[in-house]
Amino acid sequence: MADKPLFQSLFSSKKEKLSKEEEEQLKKLEEEKKNPLIQGKSLDPINGIGRHYLVMESMTAGIEKHYFWVLRFLREPPNHGLGFDAVEKVKDITDASVTSSFHGHVGAKLSAIQTQATQHLATIGQMVKTIFPIVREIRVMDERLEYYEKSLKKDETAEVALKSVWIEMVEQGMQNPNSIYGLGTKVGFVTVPDLFFKINPGSSAKVNEANKSMKKLGVNAKVRDVVAKKLFQYYVWKEKTYTEMKSSRMFKIKYLRQHYNSIKLYMDWVRPYLRTIKQLQLKGDYSDADLVSAFETAKVELELLAYMKKGYRLYHPCLRIKFNYVTIPELTYTPHGQKQPSHVGRTEITIEPYVVTGDQINAYKGKKDEEDLDLISTMDATMMSLKDDLKKYLEEAGEVFAKEEKKEEPEREGIIAPFLSIFSAFGELFSFLKLPKREKKTPEEKLTGKEVNEEKTRAMKAAAAQAWTLYDIFKKANRLMVP
Repeated sequence: MADKPLFQSLFSSKKEKLSKEEEEQLKKLEEEKKNPLIQGKSLDPINGIGRHYLVMESMTAGIEKHYFWVLRFLREPPNHGLGFDAVEKVKDITDASVTSSFHGHVGAKLSAIQTQATQHLATIGQMVKTIFPIVREIRVMDERLEYYEKSLKKDETAEVALKSVWIEMVEQGMQNPNSIYGLGTKVGFVTVPDLFFKINPGSSAKVNEANKSMKKLGVNAKVRDVVAKKLFQYYVWKEKTYTEMKSSRMFKIKYLRQHYNSIKLYMDWVRPYLRTIKQLQLKGDYSDADLVSAFETAKVELELLAYMKKGYRLYHPCLRIKFNYVTIPELTYTPHGQKQPSHVGRTEITIEPYVVTGDQINAYKGKKDEEDLDLISTMDATMMSLKDDLKKYLEEAGEVFAKEEKKEEPEREGIIAPFLSIFSAFGELFSFLKLPKREKKTPEEKLTGKEVNEEKTRAMKAAAAQAWTLYDIFKKANRLMVP
């Protein structure tokens, strides 16, 4: 039986247990339904004031002045403008017909930036590739250093393992007839391997004492000399390589940090290129009737979001201004010899008043920025693929990382848990004697139902009035027909 589609499982009438992802998506869909900005449901006309629409067309004057006039009027304080606390651009899309000069002008810039970004990304890829062997070398050193540290603590198993490493790596094992294993096959030296692994003087300075102890045990003089010689060679190798390995490990860790910081530097360099490439990429909508391949046409879509913060705790008056341009771009040369496009044509401005909460504003901006965030997060995720070893070594080298908040795990019930529950039951009986704890409330929670309705009504009137003021003053400033 085929699995149900996601939307069917989310809105199924049966009480089925949903996964966490489905619950989060369902919650997100419900919040989007309530968000007027995402749904595009502006305020209903209040006293005849609601959404406003302006259309201008000129083949001689530029279109940029309308955008900047609205932007300044929204930001300027009262008596000179509307005085919004925040004005943000949430949409900026450009497209042009494929045969237009503007398309070629943007394409040339895009190609140059893509070349730079590609070079940086290739460098990052090579540096990330070379960081894996460094981490592996440090990990191997850690394993070997564990032998040394445990053997210094008189761990016999670690000492045997380290002696085996010395025989195999330094003496070449059975391939060398004068090695410990090679001498063990010869007549008269059969006991050499056993004595070598059994006797642990601890350092090269104590080998002579070990030789004397073997003499007391009645070990043959030739065997004693061979074992003492091998023990001295082994302990000299152990002491020198231990110091060398610690120094080499510290050098590798410092080099790893330098390598990591170089990668971060290149990533910081490439991020602006990636953002610029995304902004310069034309929409390329073939079905758009305003763009004809044989004509010199371009289309620009802009969107501003202005909202008030001061004086409002839950509901905020908000204006969304949309600019839709269908233009004829002309490339002109500046006095310095540079090409500069100028746009003339049709301008459509839509002014929409809203009443929204702070969470709804953030959700709307987040929905617009999802693609940009995904683009940047893929660069940061590259380093996260190196897992915990890289982070551990970098912290040892002095790198500082943000600490992750640990979730509190529920306490396990012990043997005395039933007895503690008896005392907690008595505490509940006399709980009426305890004073209630004061909990800090957010400004939204402090509002009563009546205050919420009053603030929402006040925000609705303010948003409607600001939308009308912007519409009216814009028409008068641009000498348009005033009703």
